[in-house]
Amino acid sequence: MKHTGIIRTTTITGVVAALSLAAIVPALASPASADPVTTVADLDGDGEIETVTAQLTGPDDQVISATVQGTFTSIHLGADNSVPLEAPRVTDLNGDGRAELIVTQSVGANTTFFTALHYDGRNLAQVVGDDDKPLSVAEGGGIAAHLGYQCTPLDGGGRSFETVAAEADDVGADPLTYSGTRTVYTLRDGALTTQKTIPITSRPVTDPVLGTDAASCDQPGA
Repeated sequence: MKHTGIIRTTTITGVVAALSLAAIVPALASPASADPVTTVADLDGDGEIETVTAQLTGPDDQVISATVQGTFTSIHLGADNSVPLEAPRVTDLNGDGRAELIVTQSVGANTTFFTALHYDGRNLAQVVGDDDKPLSVAEGGGIAAHLGYQCTPLDGGGRSFETVAAEADDVGADPLTYSGTRTVYTLRDGALTTQKTIPITSRPVTDPVLGTDAASCDQPGA
C-alpha cells in the first residue's frame, strides 16, 4: 500500500454527509413491514448461540434484542422504515470470539449506513470510536465515492477493523480514480482505537488500498 499523499478529511466528510442526507430522503416513503427479523450469534463467546431479533417500533426506530445466559437485553437504534428491515450482520471485529452486530440505520440509492453493537457482559451497547461517539460506517457510494469496511488478521491472532472513505477525483474521467483515507482500528471492550490512517491519492478502484470485504468480518461458525 502507498502511504503517501494528502488526507482530504474535510472533503470526505462532506461526501459522506451528502450521501447521508440522500439516504434520509427515502424515509418519507410508506413504512416497510414491521415484522421482526432474526439472526444468531455468540455474543459472549461462550460457545452458546443466542438469537438476535430486530423489530421496527416506529418510523425511524428499531429495537435490537437478545437473551444471553437467561438475561434479556435490548437497545433502541435509528432505522429506515422505507425499506424492509434487515437482520444485523453478525461479525467479530477483533477476532476475540465474541460477536459484534453491524446494524443498518439508513439506506440511500447507492449508500447504506451502519452502526455496530457489542455485548458488554450485561447489555447490548453501541461500539464507539476514538471520540467516544457511536460508530457510523458507510458502504457503497456508487461512482461518486468508494465506501466500505473489512477485517484483516493480525500477526499473533485477532483482527483489525478497517474502513475506507474515498471520493472520485472526477466522476467523468475514464478510468475513475479515488482519493481519501483508509483507517485501521483495533477494538477492545466496545471501543475502537485508531492505529493508522493511510492516505489514498488518485488510485483506481482495483487498487488494494481501496479494497473492502465485509464478509471478512463474519464471526466464524455463526
